[in-house]
Amino acid sequence: MNQLTSNYDYIVIGAGSAGSMVAAKLASADSATSVLLIEAGGAPSSPQMYRPSDWFDVLQKNTEIGWKGYQSVPQPALSNRVIQLKQAKVLGGCALHNATVYVRGSKSDFDSWGKVAAGWSWDDVLPHFENVEKVMEILIGEPDSFVHDLFVAAQEYGLPKNPNYNTSESQYGYSLLQFNNSRQGANLFRETTFSTYLQTIPNNLTLISHAFVSRILFDRDSTAIGIEYVKDNEKYAAYVNNEIILSAGAISTPKILMLSGIGDEKQLKRFSIPVVANIAEVGRNLHDDLFVSAGFSIPEDKPLPNYPYSLAPAVIFGSTQNDDANIDIESSVGVGSLKGFLGPRYSFWLWPNVMHSKSKGTVTLRSDNPDDPPLIDPGYLSMPEDLQKCKEALQFGLDIGNKLVGWKNKQISPEPDADLEHYIRTTADTTHHFCGTCRMGDDADSVVDTQLRVRDTSGLRIVDSSVFPLPVTANTAAATMMIADKAVDSINALQ
Repeated sequence: MNQLTSNYDYIVIGAGSAGSMVAAKLASADSATSVLLIEAGGAPSSPQMYRPSDWFDVLQKNTEIGWKGYQSVPQPALSNRVIQLKQAKVLGGCALHNATVYVRGSKSDFDSWGKVAAGWSWDDVLPHFENVEKVMEILIGEPDSFVHDLFVAAQEYGLPKNPNYNTSESQYGYSLLQFNNSRQGANLFRETTFSTYLQTIPNNLTLISHAFVSRILFDRDSTAIGIEYVKDNEKYAAYVNNEIILSAGAISTPKILMLSGIGDEKQLKRFSIPVVANIAEVGRNLHDDLFVSAGFSIPEDKPLPNYPYSLAPAVIFGSTQNDDANIDIESSVGVGSLKGFLGPRYSFWLWPNVMHSKSKGTVTLRSDNPDDPPLIDPGYLSMPEDLQKCKEALQFGLDIGNKLVGWKNKQISPEPDADLEHYIRTTADTTHHFCGTCRMGDDADSVVDTQLRVRDTSGLRIVDSSVFPLPVTANTAAATMMIADKAVDSINALQ
């Protein structure tokens, strides 16, 4: 095995939304501190990847920026379908292939976090959201006639206008959508923490791309001492003086932990993996939102909206219980003019994300071979009440869409007389809001403590969406960046 250097003070695994920020902030805090940032993917291969309006097209054409084989096992409650679970493998992470939507989540989300993980209540996390927003561009979409008429329909449905869902007391209602986009002249560009925080790579930060981390190395005292990785078909080891920060995402992070000997000892012994720490919850508590689709045709003599954003610049937060204190619907909106869209060009769509579902899943090992993708079972709709939530959310989208006077020609998906349960089971899909597989908490069963340190080990911390103790009323990107900003404070406090 080759060895490059044993003098890194910190090793950060994963150059996504969390890892890029952590590495950049650690390097900038002290020029004498050496940081290794290692990423399995490489640089974006095309400028198109930075155009928000092309994101759907990019996902179809640039499969190299995602992990191969990341898909669910057949889902019984979704007509036994196998769901494709995209997770990025590229410098910039999922921020390079998501819809760039920026939603913090609700105050109540984080106050609930604080009840199970001290120090993570709303008042604790708000300064870190604000820190992120000082660096990352947050662009508020501009309305047009379609968005105006959509908001009229939402108002007729009974929803209030929300001037800013990120700063208002409640997210409830209709609002202009916010994006991690910067404006350069007439063009928009997607922001990632890699391109923003690491515009220039500092001298004390070493970046190794196209390098696949196979496991974390430990000494006899369960202290993380380095990593093993493969680059150009050669195996290498790199060693650490202080800490390893694992930021590989809610699917890859538990996989790396288990391959390294951290997880349920029963599963590890199945593959003859030496046990470093018996932490049964590694890979459990996988949460992901489903979305349902309400589609409508647009009269072909109507000027078709065309947006520079990834979606129409509108979002509607609602409740399956018609209760503004229990928000569990986040409906994004799209138009058939979206580049690469597979549906009718003259159409508009409401896509309600069904949040706070009761169903949970797992990430487990397929084998002890690091090249094999993990077994992923999101357990969609495994709790019966979640199907009813999906029905309510779908009806929410249908009711608002059918009120869109002047734009709706007819309801096309589902057809007006369709069986909604069958439609949901055959069309509902992932939002890619994976989180919770290495949850933090005050309790001894949690994978990491409230400082994000992996229990029963030393020198190892997790910083990504896998540590969410509970899901949020939001896309996961903003909360992941907040966690990264907050984590660096904890790490620096130990120096």
